[in-house]
Formats: sequence, C-alpha cells, structure tokens
Amino acid sequence: MSCSILVVDDDEVLSRVLSRVLTHENHTVWRAGSAGQARSMAKKYQPRLALLDLCLPDEDGIALARQLRAEHPDLVLILMTAYPLRLREQPELGAAFARVLTKPLDLTELREAVDASLASCP
Repeated sequence: MSCSILVVDDDEVLSRVLSRVLTHENHTVWRAGSAGQARSMAKKYQPRLALLDLCLPDEDGIALARQLRAEHPDLVLILMTAYPLRLREQPELGAAFARVLTKPLDLTELREAVDASLASCP
C-alpha cells in the first residue's frame, strides 16, 4: 500500500532519515521544515498522513495540527516530540493525533504507527 506522507520537522537530518525510511516502504514523501511550508505543501499535495514535530521554528505542531485538520479533515496526524512531559501535563493537546511518538524515534514503532494510520489508504 502506497500513500502520500508529509514530514514536518526542522531537524534536517531526522527529516531526511524519515523520508528515506518511508520512501523505502513505498510511500511518497514530502518534507517541510516549518509550519508555513507544511500548510502550503498540504494544500498542493493533499497527503493522507502528516508527521508533525511539536517544536517548529514558526509555531508549534499543536497549532499546525488544528489548521491542517480544519483545511484537510481526512488528514491523519501523528505527533513527534522530544518533550512528552508537556503532553502528560496537558493530555488534551494530543487529542488531534492518531499517535504520539517520542523522540528519539524507534523506527519499528514509527513503521507500525504509519501502517496503522494508513490502513484505510486506497
């Protein structure tokens, strides 16, 4: 099963690694380094899944998720964060996401989360 995925992370190295892993799984991957880039790429490419970093240079992944959800209601969202404590203290922040993955990412867990999130992908 092949789907389009948007990876949003300002860490260039991680973004490239995720892109390589997901492309190897036969997905089409677009990368964005900021929330602004992510919004325009989501509009242009209509991905089925977006992997969002919590901390982006221009706004946080929670605000971006709200905007993407409003414009693309069928978009599946997965949050990636090195700061899971923030979500434990405010669990409602994670409500928009199908999964929350903690950095450093476990690639097996990432693949499982992506596969489960895209189970309905045509």
